[in-house]
Amino acid sequence: MPSTARVTSHAAAPLPSYIVDTSQPPLGFEGNHAIAVLPFSNLTGDEAHDYLAEGISEELIAGLSRLRWLPVIARNSSFSFADTVDRKSIGLQLGARYLLEGHLYRSCESYGISASLSESVTGYAIWSRRFALPSPTSRDLLEQFVNELVAHLETKIGHVEQTRTRAKREESLGVNDLIWRGRWHINRLTRTDSEMAQKLFAEALELDPHSPEALIQVTAALGWAIWAGRQPQDQILRMRKLAQQATLVDPDDGRGFMLAGIAEMWLRHPLPAKALLQQAIALNPSLMLAHAQLGGSHNLAGEPEQAIVHLKAALRLSTNDPNMFYSLGELALAYTLLGRWSDAIEHADHALARRPAYWYAHVIKINAVARSGDIVGGQAALGELFAVKPNFSKQYIDWLPFVDRTWIDHFVEGLKLVSGRRTDWLERDTHKSPAQFQAT
Repeated sequence: MPSTARVTSHAAAPLPSYIVDTSQPPLGFEGNHAIAVLPFSNLTGDEAHDYLAEGISEELIAGLSRLRWLPVIARNSSFSFADTVDRKSIGLQLGARYLLEGHLYRSCESYGISASLSESVTGYAIWSRRFALPSPTSRDLLEQFVNELVAHLETKIGHVEQTRTRAKREESLGVNDLIWRGRWHINRLTRTDSEMAQKLFAEALELDPHSPEALIQVTAALGWAIWAGRQPQDQILRMRKLAQQATLVDPDDGRGFMLAGIAEMWLRHPLPAKALLQQAIALNPSLMLAHAQLGGSHNLAGEPEQAIVHLKAALRLSTNDPNMFYSLGELALAYTLLGRWSDAIEHADHALARRPAYWYAHVIKINAVARSGDIVGGQAALGELFAVKPNFSKQYIDWLPFVDRTWIDHFVEGLKLVSGRRTDWLERDTHKSPAQFQAT
C-alpha cells in the first residue's frame, strides 16, 4: 500500500513535458476543469486534531466526487505537496484549475471550519466562507457540513464556468463549452434564453451522443420548458423517457433520477416520484434541487409537514442558488395547505423578491391574503400578478399536478374573493405552442 505521508522533498519540481503534459486535462476529464482539495490545516492548537483536519479534506473529496460534471483529484495526489509549494505549480502538476483549502479552528467553546476556493492559474480567490462545527467528531454534523459546502461549491464553480464560456467565440465551442453556455442561458429564466439553452444542449448531444452530461442537460431544459409553458402530457412523457435513459447511461448520477422523479410528479404518480427523488438524494446528498423537488412532491400529495422538512434542507444546502425562489414558493404552498396564512404570505414574498414574475408565488400569496380576511390587500396582490403576467388565466392553475384536484378549486376561489368585477382571467384562452411559453 502506498504511503499516505505528505511529500516535502521533491514534490515542488514538475516533471518534464515529455513525461507528463500538464497543458491538457487528464484522460477522462473530457475538457472539464478539475478541482483539488488540499489538506485542511489544524489551527486548534491541539495536535490530536490533526487527523480531524485531514479527515475533513477526505470527506470533501468524497462529497465532490458525486458531482458528475466536476472531476476531483484523488487524495494521494492532492495531499502530496508541501505547504511551501506555490498554488499555480500545484494546479499545473495536478491538472486542476480550482483549489480548495481550509482549516479547522477553535472558536470559544466550539469549533469552526474556514474554506476558500481559488483559481490555480491566477491565484485569485473566488469564494470563501466560515462554517460553525460545534463538534468535529460528530459524524452527523460533519456530514451536514460536507453536503452544505459541496452545494455551495457546485453553484459557485458552475457560475464561473458559465461566465468563462460566454466569453469564447462561437466557432471554438466544444461539447462542454456548449453545455456551460447552455447552463448560463437556462439560469436566466427567460423564454428566449430557454430556447437558446435547448438549442445549445441539442448541439452538444449531437456532437457527442454518448455524453451523459449532454443528455442530462437536454432533459433538464425540456423540464424547464414544460413547467414554464404548462406543456401537455406528451411532453412530460418525453421528458420521463429521456430521464430514464440518463439513469441507464450513468446510474451513479443523482440528477437523472431527480429528473425522472419530477416527470412522475407532474404525471401525478406520487409514490414513484418520491422514490426516485429519494434515490437522487441518496446518490448526491448535496443536490439541492432534489431536496426541493421532493418537498414539492409531498406538497402535491397533500403532505405539507413532510414537505417543509425537505424544503428547509434545500434552503440550508445553498443560500445563493438561482432556483431558491422555487423552494421558498413551495414553503409558502406548504403553509397554505396547513392554513398558516401569515407564514404563507411571508414565504411567498421572499420567493417574489427573488423572482418577481413567479406567478405561482403570486397566486399563493393572493389566496393567503384573501383568506386571512384582507380583501383590499388581496386586490393589491392581484394587481401585482397582472402587472407581471398580463395574460394570466385559470389555465395556469388548472395545469398544477395536485393529486387532490380540490386544491385547484381552492386557489381559484381564493382569486375570486378579490377579483371583484375582473373575471376575464377565468375565461381567457392562453394555450400556446411550446415555443411560445413565458418564463416563470
